[in-house]
Amino acid sequence: MNRSDRRRSVIYIFVLALLVRLAFVFTMQNGFYFTDSVEYSAAAVNLLANGEFGEKYTRTPVYPVFLAGIYAVFGEKIVAVRVVESGLGAGLAVMIAVLAAWIGGARVGALAGLLWSVYPIAVFIAGLVYPETVATTLLAGAVLCVLTEAGRELGLRRIFIGGVLFGLAALTKPVVLVTIVATTLWIMYWKRAQRFSLAALFLVGVAFPLAPWTARNFSVHGGLVIVEPRLVNNLSWIEEVPENSPDDSTDNVQVAKIEVINQYAVQFAIHFVTEFAQFWELYPQRIEMDEPGFRESMHQRDPRIVAKTVIGTHWTNLISILSVGPMFLFALIGAGAMWFQKEQRQAFSLLGLTILSFAVGYSFFYAKTRYRFPVEPYIVILSAFGLRQTWIALSRRPAQKLAPI
Repeated sequence: MNRSDRRRSVIYIFVLALLVRLAFVFTMQNGFYFTDSVEYSAAAVNLLANGEFGEKYTRTPVYPVFLAGIYAVFGEKIVAVRVVESGLGAGLAVMIAVLAAWIGGARVGALAGLLWSVYPIAVFIAGLVYPETVATTLLAGAVLCVLTEAGRELGLRRIFIGGVLFGLAALTKPVVLVTIVATTLWIMYWKRAQRFSLAALFLVGVAFPLAPWTARNFSVHGGLVIVEPRLVNNLSWIEEVPENSPDDSTDNVQVAKIEVINQYAVQFAIHFVTEFAQFWELYPQRIEMDEPGFRESMHQRDPRIVAKTVIGTHWTNLISILSVGPMFLFALIGAGAMWFQKEQRQAFSLLGLTILSFAVGYSFFYAKTRYRFPVEPYIVILSAFGLRQTWIALSRRPAQKLAPI
């Protein structure tokens, strides 16, 4: 595939991905499908009006800033957010195609881009009004910076920009902090000639966006809070704080919850394994908005929250199973093929660590399908590689036997 063909392929992928997403989001109701979206939107409105997120806002900052930018241009319109996120999703399809082409060649790149263009989960996130699309795009950009094309050295500018993008991704989804640790170890292992300088520059890039927000949190919360103060409180498996807790202050409750992990190691191990398995579910579960009664109560509280939705029905679950199942199967084939090809191990290890960092990070707390969205691109890339390898294997004809003379 020459340069002209590659450029044409990229354009086709972008247009297809954009049209599919726009066709989907324009079928959605003009409302929020999840209650968390109301908090992000309120923080964005407050940011435009008062220059701050609001006293009650305890989440990450990037997505409200993103929404505030859209609201400043188009007004407080949900459809505008969905159209912009559709554009991001189409751009993400191109990024995936480029990354996959670096790893497995032009055909694998084109296949990965096409898969992401029509993959139901990838299309679905464009209409959520949730941080997933932004986080997925930032993370993909970071991986593109850190993982170079075959034969190219990892430049200092790329590693610094990659670190900045990782930091911004962490300010969108805090679990990326685990990915940052994994990526630092990856750099130390694979870039041995410059391991310390590259790792240090990478972490400086990560700190560039994180430091101001950490300083702000120290001022607001009176302590060291790197991303958001809700992390320890989200240890859902801990039902009660020990009765011998000195008092009921937030700091002591958090410390007590951390101590419970040591005191009840077996229960925590069971929780961790259960959540790790739950991370790979084939269709969305554990969604409060699937309950009609809960949706109705939320709609009465805020009319912008939809009261009726087809999301979470048997049909949508079936579509998820029939798409995610084969994608996982071929991703496993692709992972095995990459591992046995030594020249692919460096790229495979970064993709694998990125995926596993999310699985491990959320296993400490609570895992569900939506939390897997930012690493779905790397599952799609592995799947495209697996499909390509399967096609090559099936298309090989056995050598013809010579007819006896």
